[in-house]
Amino acid sequence: MGKAISLSVDEQLKVKSNNFIKNIKSGMHLKSDLQSDINSLEWLDIIEEVCPYLDNIVRTPKVALVSESEVTKIEKARKTSVDTVKDLSKHTDYIDKVDPVTGDVLPSKLLVVFREETFNTYENRFIYTLILNLLRFLTEKEELLKDLKPKSDKTLEYSASTSNGKERVKVDVKISSKPTRLSDEDNDLEKEINSVKKRIEKMKKFINSWLASELITSLQKQHATLVMPPIKKTNLILKNPNFQMATKLWDFLYNVDDGKNKNINGMDSKGDDLLRDILGDAFLMDYYVLDSISINKKDQKDKLCKYALLMIMNQVQRCVDILLKNGIKISDQELLKLLSTEMEKKKNISQIGSADIKKKFQKEMDDYLAKAREYL
Repeated sequence: MGKAISLSVDEQLKVKSNNFIKNIKSGMHLKSDLQSDINSLEWLDIIEEVCPYLDNIVRTPKVALVSESEVTKIEKARKTSVDTVKDLSKHTDYIDKVDPVTGDVLPSKLLVVFREETFNTYENRFIYTLILNLLRFLTEKEELLKDLKPKSDKTLEYSASTSNGKERVKVDVKISSKPTRLSDEDNDLEKEINSVKKRIEKMKKFINSWLASELITSLQKQHATLVMPPIKKTNLILKNPNFQMATKLWDFLYNVDDGKNKNINGMDSKGDDLLRDILGDAFLMDYYVLDSISINKKDQKDKLCKYALLMIMNQVQRCVDILLKNGIKISDQELLKLLSTEMEKKKNISQIGSADIKKKFQKEMDDYLAKAREYL
């Protein structure tokens, strides 16, 4: 029968462990052959959602009426307007002579007003700039996918330091995995990559049709100025549903580029909080091993037993926390049943092991006594 111990948590070790966890400062970094923005297809979903709205804008663009005026010789003036008459009444010096009989006025010069429609508006230049940015973005993604091969190689790096009130403790961990053969998951990933390539190709067909449109070709001929952030919130951009969706895509692309510029080499100090907490627990258990090592085997055993109670308590709390955060509900009865089932299995294994040892020892004793009797 195993030695009975008092099932009470050592309060000093508990405080020490709590300080250890509370003071952890850590960073984690996951490196995979597939970049995270390829694994997440949010960018492609957004582009596909916005494309029909951009198409509406390009196919039915808004035009502006621009007026230009100049004073020219009468023989060159082909068209007059109300503005011409008003200007002539203000500039009598333009009058060359007046017919004394009819009273007709013969000017030498006239103001001519030219009115024409133009696509060169702020809103259209915004769309023009957005389309060019979108084309650049998709081209980069296409290049990234060109030589990308599906592999499941992964490397996780974790670095942390803490203090438990008496010691400073530091850990650096690097875990890597490499598949022994091409998995079904890799095959699925290859299909996904091909699917993404086709979707990008479809988006680029949209863009090429826009680049050939009257709106874009006109702005290109005029060498229209590209729009720079932040975007001016004009009435059209604020209220038109098509422009609202275009602004959504603009903000997304701008934030992606901004994220690239802010990328810092090394560990990601943020990471996933839940995963970092699990790694923090592993860090604590590694420390338990370090702190338990002793030349005196009895002291080592006693300390491990005390830490074992803390590990049970900590891990039950952590596992329940993980389940709840992921929407899994578990009752106290279900949890206790699960724990008691695993405890019973472990006890049975230990009892079977002890019985086997006793049986083997008894057989050896019987053999020894039988041989001893032969010599008596």
